[in-house]
Amino acid sequence: MSQEKLDAKYGKSFELDICHFCSAFWFDDLEDLALTPDGVLHLFVVINDNRPSQRSPLATAMACPRCRQRLVLMHDMQRTTRFTYWGCPGEHGHFITFFEFLREKNFIRPLSAPEIATLKQNVRTVTCSSCGAPVNVETDAVCAYCRAPLSMLDAKQVETVVADLKREASKRGTVDPALPLRLLEDRAVVERSFRSNERGPFGFELTDSSGLVEAGLAAVVALIKGR
Repeated sequence: MSQEKLDAKYGKSFELDICHFCSAFWFDDLEDLALTPDGVLHLFVVINDNRPSQRSPLATAMACPRCRQRLVLMHDMQRTTRFTYWGCPGEHGHFITFFEFLREKNFIRPLSAPEIATLKQNVRTVTCSSCGAPVNVETDAVCAYCRAPLSMLDAKQVETVVADLKREASKRGTVDPALPLRLLEDRAVVERSFRSNERGPFGFELTDSSGLVEAGLAAVVALIKGR
């Protein structure tokens, strides 16, 4: 695993362990609860910029990097969104894929029936953002392998995080230099960008080999980087 230093609440920071090969994070103890809005946006960039060319299935048995006990598959719910992760029996932390992390933070929503109809007009298959398997959108609204529904990045939730980031930056009197100033100063830019992603056909680049979540995430990262 590699480490990424992230800002935490109350002026602290921590190093997040990232497995790029398996597209997942390891959070020690309660690190995920300490994430700030700008830390979340930074992870958007990390997820997008380190996507493997080919998705590899997770091992059937995984061990805690701290105590080596076997991780246990856990099912949880955040508001109305169900997500899964692998927890350490000794409570040293948990292992969660990029996709499930985005679900936990309410950044992913299922496609509506009109959006699925629009998708069918543009592509025949997409890559499942959960497991990487191909999904035939002409016949299926869920992945035949992992049963995850066709989903995309939720623009409204991203806008909420950006608004939170702007408020925090205003309170501190500082702006994170890693983010473009216009992202913080003009929420309308964000809103217009994501509204275009929700119109049909989809406002971001999408091919038969793309995943909807990944395509939306790439659009977010392009905005964050000021492209």
